[in-house]
Amino acid sequence: MTVLAVAVFLEKKYLLYVKPLATISLILLYLDHAKTKNVFVIISLLVIIATDTFTYMDFEGYFERITSLITVFYSFCVLALRGYLSEEEVNPAKLISVPVIISAILISYLIYTITEMVFPKIEDSIVFVVMIVISLVTFFLICFFIYVADRFEKSIFLFVAGCCTMFVDALLAVNELYYYTTVFTVLINFAEILGLYFFIRFFIQAKPKDMQSLTKEYF
Repeated sequence: MTVLAVAVFLEKKYLLYVKPLATISLILLYLDHAKTKNVFVIISLLVIIATDTFTYMDFEGYFERITSLITVFYSFCVLALRGYLSEEEVNPAKLISVPVIISAILISYLIYTITEMVFPKIEDSIVFVVMIVISLVTFFLICFFIYVADRFEKSIFLFVAGCCTMFVDALLAVNELYYYTTVFTVLINFAEILGLYFFIRFFIQAKPKDMQSLTKEYF
């Protein structure tokens, strides 16, 4: 609530001081409740703190550093989720369905539209944009695979987290590089904290729905 209050009533620069506190609280929540600690989860949250710091210092000035950090964040998230994804679940044949195809088209259109809007300001950093898009899509697909496989309790949390991260990255680019508004800033911070919360809640509460899940070959 403090982060949202600052976003609404104060200048954006003050988020530099309060936003990291929200992420630190999530780290403490994870450390306190998770029976098994996943070091990649902790590292990913620490990377988010660094990302938020540069974002609210100067987004355009540190754009390449921010995109690199976000790519690292998704990479650690993927590593954290490896143990929840079996080889049989990564099956391209499962992707050939109407809902998945429609979703892929909508996501592709979203990425294209936003890139086109902000391109004048990122044309010299297009490699970094490609990096973040690839890492984001990879993370989202893994969350989707785990959710669809439905082998673990609370897998819906991952799907929510994946949707939140995609929403945050898309709106952040628009807000910082195309059209800034306080409303977007509030939505970005709310969605980011919500997504991170559901992400760590999955690791805290996830367990196989049946004993057969334990015998599958996971990455």
